[in-house]
Amino acid sequence: MIRLARIGQVALRLADVTRSRQFYGKLLGFEVVGEHLEHDGVFMALDGLSHTIDLFPVTDPLSLPARAPDAVGVRHVAFLVDSEAALREAWATLREHGVPIVRAVDHVSQKSIYFHDPDGNLLEIYYELPQAREMFRHGRGDRDAPLVFEP
Repeated sequence: MIRLARIGQVALRLADVTRSRQFYGKLLGFEVVGEHLEHDGVFMALDGLSHTIDLFPVTDPLSLPARAPDAVGVRHVAFLVDSEAALREAWATLREHGVPIVRAVDHVSQKSIYFHDPDGNLLEIYYELPQAREMFRHGRGDRDAPLVFEP
């Protein structure tokens, strides 16, 4: 068995790298750590990491077929926060910037906010309860109750 340490990065193909660079940088707090001029790519990282999100342009965004919600491919990319307070702050920041929240869910073992990036990629910000791993072992028991944050 291969012993992986963690997911290292996600590389996304996007219609407008400049727009996405602003979204991931200014809204989600990613820092540009490098650029790949040959491929117009931008490498962005969270604090303490070499790179986390790599943004690359598609050659012709109009030629791409629309993806069905249940099509084969990545379902969503999730970002972990350290506390429920940080999750509440993320919710407020998304709202302040006019980013529609697709769903806010209490999964029992974690609490999640789902939204789209400018290219329609589904993203999640979540807080995982300290005992989540043990909860998974005994049957996660998701109830998927709506997660409500008051403004």
